[in-house]
Amino acid sequence: MTELEEKTIRSEISELKEVVREQGHKIDRIQSRISADIKATRMAMSKHIDEFEKDRQKKMQEIKYVGVEFDPNGVKQGQDEVNAALKSGFEPIRDFETARGIVMVLGLWGDHERTD
Repeated sequence: MTELEEKTIRSEISELKEVVREQGHKIDRIQSRISADIKATRMAMSKHIDEFEKDRQKKMQEIKYVGVEFDPNGVKQGQDEVNAALKSGFEPIRDFETARGIVMVLGLWGDHERTD
């Protein structure tokens, strides 16, 4: 093997080492991003689980049905009743359409000790 061939081979080896080193750095950055994404996902899932558990510890304390008729007098009265219930802590569960308006189903939730 000639000196020129040896230089060429050493040069190619040196270039390959540099490419491998650069690829290693890229892989390290990718792994770092993946780790950060996994950590963020784990934290988000933990938060959702905590919220779910908190919601499971609530029970309905009271239910209220409020009729809202779609006429000039009935709308205002029904609207006021729904707003008063919302201000008292009731939350909408469902509404049903009727021939004359809607019926709002509202629930009041509270904490309770789990027995299961």
